[in-house]
Amino acid sequence: MGEWGDAPPTFDRSGDAWGATGSAFAEDGEGGGDQYIELIGANLWVAGMVNLGRFRRVSDFVNIVQGYMVMRDVVVLTRNGEATRLTLPEFRVLPDDVAVVGQLGGNESIGQSNTGSTYIEKTKQRLVVLTRSHIIDGDVFMQVDGSVMSFVDATDPKFIPMSDVRVRWVSDRKLAARYPFALLQRTQILGVATEGIKLGTTETSKRRAELLKAAARIPTAPGDALEGEIPVVTGSGDPAAVADAGDGANGDGANGDGANGGAEPAS
Repeated sequence: MGEWGDAPPTFDRSGDAWGATGSAFAEDGEGGGDQYIELIGANLWVAGMVNLGRFRRVSDFVNIVQGYMVMRDVVVLTRNGEATRLTLPEFRVLPDDVAVVGQLGGNESIGQSNTGSTYIEKTKQRLVVLTRSHIIDGDVFMQVDGSVMSFVDATDPKFIPMSDVRVRWVSDRKLAARYPFALLQRTQILGVATEGIKLGTTETSKRRAELLKAAARIPTAPGDALEGEIPVVTGSGDPAAVADAGDGANGDGANGDGANGGAEPAS
């Protein structure tokens, strides 16, 4: 891997994924305990409790957990976030298939990073993210001199912490869920927008798409279209006569060329 050695630099697992102070691990009996979370995948939305063990925050736990994540007292939700009659005392789910981990509250904090004597200033950036099934917009915090695309293209942490998050289904753009904190899985991202974000009506979007298509059909170079009509040429078929006839058709007869059939004007 060149100057990086055997592997590229990754997220420091001993730090805070949300950019706060302290280790991800707590002393015995001082972990985050039971936390309420909601998991949203391509076709599944469940809510329940997860035990963080010695982890302080949900973000620490989700980014480090290996294999199945165990939830308890789970309720399966509809696409509108309403509870169904299906409940599960215990549910095991692979985080790889989860797009969003939402929290309605809890022990997360984001903003500035203060590790020991080092203070890292961060700035807030609003992102709109498209997955195969969802449209998600929320705020992320990155270093002031950092690039948005470098932030998105990174591989760690696996789940990106976001605040003030709104989730919509691609097939139905009505607001489905809203969370003060949420984690977005990088591998689910298909596209990212950072500027000019606007949510309009379906009719407005259709009209804009038609305008863009119409603009694409307009020739951009003069040689792409035939200007005027092709003159009808009769006579001997002499190339000079064809040229003269074309001049007359283009209005050059006003100078005498077309009016005289190509003859020199009288002196």
